[in-house]
Amino acid sequence: MAICLCEILIIFLAYLLGSIPFGYLITRFSAKKNILEIGWKKTSGSNVFKNIGKWQGALTGILDVGKGFLAVWLVQRLGLLIEIQIFAGVAAVVGHNWSCFLKGAGGRGIGTFIGAFLAFSPEILCFSLIPFAFLALIWNASIGTILFLLFAIILSVYFSLFGITGVFTLLCLIPIFIKRLSPIADFVEPRPRGREEIKKGNNKSALIRNRLLFDNDKALFDFRIKKIISWLTKT
Repeated sequence: MAICLCEILIIFLAYLLGSIPFGYLITRFSAKKNILEIGWKKTSGSNVFKNIGKWQGALTGILDVGKGFLAVWLVQRLGLLIEIQIFAGVAAVVGHNWSCFLKGAGGRGIGTFIGAFLAFSPEILCFSLIPFAFLALIWNASIGTILFLLFAIILSVYFSLFGITGVFTLLCLIPIFIKRLSPIADFVEPRPRGREEIKKGNNKSALIRNRLLFDNDKALFDFRIKKIISWLTKT
């Protein structure tokens, strides 16, 4: 498939749309803080929610999902090929993870991925989010995310949409998991980032495994449901 200059421009515009750092902007305007220096140093809604405020985090998440949806929906409205729609969705995720407005900083890409996926298939998205919600409740949201992505691919095959949602998910695994390799990398001196931090670590294999699975430097085996039950019994 040959891509014309106009289609390349549209994909680039999708990247720019994905690059809008809502988490950074909302934190700056509402709390006068730099989200890249707080928590796990990401613009993701979860970081804003936990370390800045609930409404700021919720708004960040909604807007991140919205820009992913808009990136694909606009291409669909233009009547362009499904390949261009897929590339536009991936570009939005890449833009969110490595924003040109933040010198390459960004989020994890899950919210923007969900928004783009919503434009392709709301039904598969809803079914795929069920195991994510379950695992996020009883154990860990990062493990739930992996299961969510796996179910998205499996259900894409089941519903004969692998050429659309399945391929889109597979392509998005690259920016999503690359970003996981540096979940708490500091964007201010003097901490080494990403691969440099891994290279200088004492136990590289464990660090890579923990970051890919748990999105954290440490393995998180504590079940969240225990904390919830404990909290409920005390109240």
